[in-house]
Amino acid sequence: MSLRSLCTSVFLLLPAVVASPSAAQEFPDNPLIQAGINQYNDMEYETSADTLQRALVRAENVPDQKIAIFKFLALDYLVLGRMDDAQQAFRQLLAIQPEFQLDPALFAPGYVQFLEGVRQQWEDEGRPGWVPPEQLLHPATLDHDLPAEAPSGESLDVAVRLDDPDHRVRAIVLAYRPAGETGFVRVETAPAAQGFGATIPGDQIGPPVVEYFFEALDERGSVVGRNGDERIPLRVPVRGEGEGSIWSSWWFWTLIGVGVAAAVAIPVGIVYGGDDAGGPATVTVILCQDGVDCP
Repeated sequence: MSLRSLCTSVFLLLPAVVASPSAAQEFPDNPLIQAGINQYNDMEYETSADTLQRALVRAENVPDQKIAIFKFLALDYLVLGRMDDAQQAFRQLLAIQPEFQLDPALFAPGYVQFLEGVRQQWEDEGRPGWVPPEQLLHPATLDHDLPAEAPSGESLDVAVRLDDPDHRVRAIVLAYRPAGETGFVRVETAPAAQGFGATIPGDQIGPPVVEYFFEALDERGSVVGRNGDERIPLRVPVRGEGEGSIWSSWWFWTLIGVGVAAAVAIPVGIVYGGDDAGGPATVTVILCQDGVDCP
């Protein structure tokens, strides 16, 4: 029976059996992968496929990340009835890990059969795309110590330590922006005592935060490693002139309160007040219940 015939006769009759979200592997270096897996577990298959496609274009993805992307892309496509796309995703997965298996305790038999059919066809064709482990490139990694805070208007020196086993990195770029800006300024780092460093000018540093990330580029300008990115940059709280620690600043805790509430999609009410004697203002963050108006 052909793969397409198998899909037509089996997959449309079987619900997806998925791994528990609590058992899902986490990928902090590429949060789009975890987002796509979560969307798959929530049965948002079209959205999951789109998210995973965007995760796939990151050049610095390591083999484990690519395997997760191709696995859940294939499963998304199977549920959506896109059998050719599912077959291609599994073939790309097998080119990284030829012995890959779907756990029969977690996935319906039709899914396991489909993968085995793809594997047999791929083996018969001579394993196209497979690279022996000894020929695989290792990822370049950038290690960075995030400052606890930065004074407003003062330049900030930042540095990264590079681990580049295959000696592919030709440049390390720092991209930074002040709070409220949409675009990042990009500058090349220079060798420093702790690896590679650059300076964010003081006129780019003001409350409440400064954002930045690092990228390691090969000779073609392709990204082969990063720490942070445009979507989720590194963030350093900025202390205003004449203020004490960032942690005691009312605007910082207001920002954090609103950010936490937004992250968990809970309505927030913020009440500002002060005493009649002109004392310091207070900020109260209220998490509103469903059906109850915020103040």
